Amino acid sequence: MSDKNENLMETPGPREDSCAGAASPLAQVSPLQAGHPGASDATSDSAGLTQAEVSEQCRAGNVNLAPRFTTRTVSGIFRSNVVTVFNGILVVSIVALLLVHSNNDAAFLAVVTFANMLVGIFNEFRAKWALDRLAVLRNTTVTARRDGTDQKIGSDEVVKGDVLRLRPGDQVVADGELVTSTSIVMDESLLTGEAEGVEKRKGDPLLSGSHCLSGSGDYVTTRVGILSGVNQLTAKAKTYASRLTPTQRSINTVIKVLTAILVLLVVLLLMSAYIKHLSAKDTILSLVTVIKALVPEGLVLVSTLAFAMGALRAAQKQVLVQKLGAVESLSHLNVLCMDKTGTLGTNRLLFHSLVPFSGSTDEIGGFLQLFVGAVGSQNQTTEAIASAYPALKSNVLGELPFSSETKLSAVRLNVDGREFSLWLGAPEVLGEKRLTSSQREQLDTLLQKGMRVLAIGRSDAALSEHAGDMRILGLVVLCDELRTDVVSAVRFYEDRDVCLKVLSGDNPQTVAAVARLAGMTPYGATLSGPDLGAMTPDEFDKAVRSGQFFGRLVPAQKQQIIKVLQSHGSFVGMIGDGVNDVLALKQADIGVAMNSGAAAARDVSDIVLLKDSFAHLPALSEEGDRIIHNIKRILKLFLTKNVYSLFFVGFVGFVGLSFPLSPRHITWIDILTIGVPATLLTLMKPRIGKQSTKRFVAEPLKFAMLAGLVTAFFSLLVYANFFLFQDRGEQYGTTASVSVIVLIGLYVLTLVTTEERRKSGTALQRRIIIAFLATAPLLHLLVVYWPPLQNALGMVPLDADSWITIVVASALGMTTLHYVLKDSIRRRFVGI
Repeated sequence: MSDKNENLMETPGPREDSCAGAASPLAQVSPLQAGHPGASDATSDSAGLTQAEVSEQCRAGNVNLAPRFTTRTVSGIFRSNVVTVFNGILVVSIVALLLVHSNNDAAFLAVVTFANMLVGIFNEFRAKWALDRLAVLRNTTVTARRDGTDQKIGSDEVVKGDVLRLRPGDQVVADGELVTSTSIVMDESLLTGEAEGVEKRKGDPLLSGSHCLSGSGDYVTTRVGILSGVNQLTAKAKTYASRLTPTQRSINTVIKVLTAILVLLVVLLLMSAYIKHLSAKDTILSLVTVIKALVPEGLVLVSTLAFAMGALRAAQKQVLVQKLGAVESLSHLNVLCMDKTGTLGTNRLLFHSLVPFSGSTDEIGGFLQLFVGAVGSQNQTTEAIASAYPALKSNVLGELPFSSETKLSAVRLNVDGREFSLWLGAPEVLGEKRLTSSQREQLDTLLQKGMRVLAIGRSDAALSEHAGDMRILGLVVLCDELRTDVVSAVRFYEDRDVCLKVLSGDNPQTVAAVARLAGMTPYGATLSGPDLGAMTPDEFDKAVRSGQFFGRLVPAQKQQIIKVLQSHGSFVGMIGDGVNDVLALKQADIGVAMNSGAAAARDVSDIVLLKDSFAHLPALSEEGDRIIHNIKRILKLFLTKNVYSLFFVGFVGFVGLSFPLSPRHITWIDILTIGVPATLLTLMKPRIGKQSTKRFVAEPLKFAMLAGLVTAFFSLLVYANFFLFQDRGEQYGTTASVSVIVLIGLYVLTLVTTEERRKSGTALQRRIIIAFLATAPLLHLLVVYWPPLQNALGMVPLDADSWITIVVASALGMTTLHYVLKDSIRRRFVGI
């Protein structure tokens, strides 16, 4: 079975992940501030492009459009459901039946084949429409300066040379250059994995995929669409490669074996027909019947339906499934890798606590309120502090803005006639030597827990690059905000014995600390990218397998780590959100992206979490378990039919009779014992544990060998009784035999659906199965006794005595199956 998820390249629509905010109010600018990096470079206000210039750029193709992956195309859905090997075999069979004037069999086979195609096409279209509606939710707008006014436009309407506004929370949608800047700090974590902000000044380049943390400004686009740096870097990763899931590979194995058996049987039947001098019509009828009995076209259909139902259930949870088998793949994970910045955490800071050293908590809290109210440009740190200590306005005399070089910021205030300076920065910068040994121990303990710690100080001296007479008042403790339900998701996968690893571009110790906050149980080493780069291949291999937290990784190293894990037989998942995760997401067996992350990461992923919530991942893994379990149960039904069909072929070959069943009989049996039941099983949601594909084929095959043998024995016994011993005619014997197959087949369905009561689904689903089991025999009676259906399906009426024989034979078959398949006996003799 080929992978039916032809994710093709299309021109994207706009995205939704912009969260534009208002510009921060400007602080009073002192001479010190004006000369400091990051201070205002706003000197002019461009009128932007004119409409004529925009049109010219559009004609030149300089528009911000880039290919991205999308759900399957209409033509792809039609092609995969119509142009198949099995449909080709069935079409040839229909033509052959028409050539020998077996019009009823040909018409019935044609109707069923066409219906199968329609069902497959309809269900895939339904899934596509639902997923496409979700994909539209990713659209976004930007503010462009055109014709001297600000205009809201879609990110896919941006052209080269556009002047775009940049405010806190805005994403850079195309590569550009800052033309005005007021203390802008950019978040480039999606590109580099580094959580710290990067200051930008007028003339500095901006890369698409980065976000504005604080400050404001305008930038002119220089490279748009496929020419942008992000799209150039990720172009290689966007090449599509078909990858089958373990379940799909197992189904392919079944199909290949059945096809080989079918070819062998066709050759043997042709030889037998030649030796017996059978007519062309009898020969073709026998061949087509055997083909119809062994061709598992419905297996592909119902497995595709199961995958589509998984995608639809995921869509109800605001999860976009971009690869049809992705939900099932989640069930196979034994290694799950994930990024830290923007994946485990939201890339936002939360206020944790205040540790006072000099003065009371309330007094220091008041200083924090003054500090937050005085800074000219807000950032993640000040916003986190303000959530606990809201800003208080005061007379600001000067400001020393935060700089990644100095790792501190300060303000000079006049409060009630008293002038003083407040400092906030890294403890090692403000002066750890000012701390006592016990205070340093407190600091070390907080750092080991993964907290982000700042020191707040006060001095009377004027602002300068050095703190001077400053004394440290206390420690401001912040922590990374974790994604919603990430702790419960971590616990879920650890309980499933999934090995969790964190791959990040951030500091290795920070990576380990955040992972511990997320609830990960430490089991391996903490390693850095530079150290890995210096290792030999063997050392790298061992380090990857034993390591747990990896920091300072470049994108290629993330990809290589996943390759190493896969080379040792692991089924690897990757969760990421940045451009630096793209290669790893593409390499992984299953890639999961955050919707708020980079477009490139979403495009190459199999699953997109539209609400950025980890809460749905465990539910999707459980849905994958259900898909595997249901397909296993469906496979038992299909293989049971294949087994008793093979025994039928062996019987008629041994006795020297023509094949007793026609294509119409096989089709009717399929509808009652496989088609409708398989569809119902696909819709069921049994409560089960983690599934494995190690015995995916072996377990159903052993079940089918027993069920098929019993079905064949009792149905052939009834056939021989009426046709050979009572001489009631071949059609009478066939009708009786089909009746036995239907009754025992329905009992096989009850065995499959009630293997364990806890797995049988909800009460409503059980009632639906019971209703079908009660209705199916009535439908069969209708076929046997209503003349139009009799003629259509080649049946004849049966008398009451015959039904007694049929019911007794079926009951004996059911009893045999019941005792043979009892747990104690089957485990002892057949191991299932």
